[in-house]
Amino acid sequence: MSKKKTSPKKVSPSKGKTNVKKMAPKPIKTASKSSSKKLSLKKTATKAIRKVSKPAKASPKKTVAKPAFTKKPPALSKKSAAHSKQVAGPKKSAAKPLPKTASKAPASKSTAATPKPAQQSAPPTPAPAPKSQAVKKASKSVTAASGPTKSGALFYDSHMHTPLCKHAWGEPEEYAQQAIKAGLKGIIFTCHAPMPNGFWPTVRMAESEFDTYVALVQRAADAYKGKLHVCLGIESEWFPGYEDYIRELHGRAEFDYVLGAVHWQAKEYLAKFESGTIENFRRIYFDHLAKSAETGLYDCLAHPDLVKNYHPDSWCFAIIKNSVAACLDRIAATGVAMELNTSGLNKSYSEMNPGNEMLRMMAERKIPVVIGSDAHRGHRVGDQFVTALNNLTEAGYEHVSYFQKRQRIDLKIRDVLASLKKAADHNA
Repeated sequence: MSKKKTSPKKVSPSKGKTNVKKMAPKPIKTASKSSSKKLSLKKTATKAIRKVSKPAKASPKKTVAKPAFTKKPPALSKKSAAHSKQVAGPKKSAAKPLPKTASKAPASKSTAATPKPAQQSAPPTPAPAPKSQAVKKASKSVTAASGPTKSGALFYDSHMHTPLCKHAWGEPEEYAQQAIKAGLKGIIFTCHAPMPNGFWPTVRMAESEFDTYVALVQRAADAYKGKLHVCLGIESEWFPGYEDYIRELHGRAEFDYVLGAVHWQAKEYLAKFESGTIENFRRIYFDHLAKSAETGLYDCLAHPDLVKNYHPDSWCFAIIKNSVAACLDRIAATGVAMELNTSGLNKSYSEMNPGNEMLRMMAERKIPVVIGSDAHRGHRVGDQFVTALNNLTEAGYEHVSYFQKRQRIDLKIRDVLASLKKAADHNA
């Protein structure tokens, strides 16, 4: 999670009414196999066989259409339902106060499916984390799955927020408009996921706002259809003992991208793990970063050296380098990608997350990289992407990635750099 210099403030969604299109499937007609009977004709030497077909009647099944992004939404309480009805408004309207109605967004053509979650609820109190094992990602990467748009746009910004996280500002449409100016083909919203048991509630959407979040992204996707590909993602907190809850959460909607995050600054995290020296705390953080990858719950890991902002004046990569190397070895074994987060330039330790030395270590282990702005305001979408791509090249990377339907797509860095310039010039 990233923070801007300005102090966070709550943004309350405006009231409205949900309007989601319903689509009932056409009846499926089925027919049983025909049966034959022999009929004897009296007083004749011949026999006739008459086949009688009895088609089975099939009544159409009644189904209720659900939002384009939603997979298995949880049952809503009266309070939750009230929150989800805050979204209303006409299609393809200009950005207006939060939030509005979402219409069905275009689905990605990718065939990779979202993993089915285990239907379990969160434990009443955090349980000890199970021993994790390296899990190879099942999804295969695709090189240049689709070409650039007419403007030349090719790449995605894969990390940004909405006001529902209580420390971001601006409507999703504002982020989308900036993405077009930046020469991007698409954006993926990754707002902070809800967590159980009141875990750090001041920086994330509430449980009752999850459907509102999905609707906000759908609204932007509809408004910019044909101009920008707007996708649904989530920045999903990892904390030991909450794996079952997180797994169930990831099955509530058809996400394009699930971004894992370990936030050392959470009061619960500090209370449980802040002990010993500063370096010891940082080693614990990197161990947890590797454990989050080993759960198999995530596509990518956000701002992977965020802990350098813990007592930033004492950060020395050389001291922690061996621990980082062990962490990266474990992550490389899982196939999980890692993020190059450009918002690190605005944090207390002014450097992208991760820094260039760690980036080179990632390249040596062939860990895929996704770029995200971690925008909490619209104007930051696509910020410093050219610098980030150049950093990747200097570190030894030739490809950069993004995700669609939980499937990694790899692009050549030189092609992405050319596309950003061409599309930005086209849209100027």
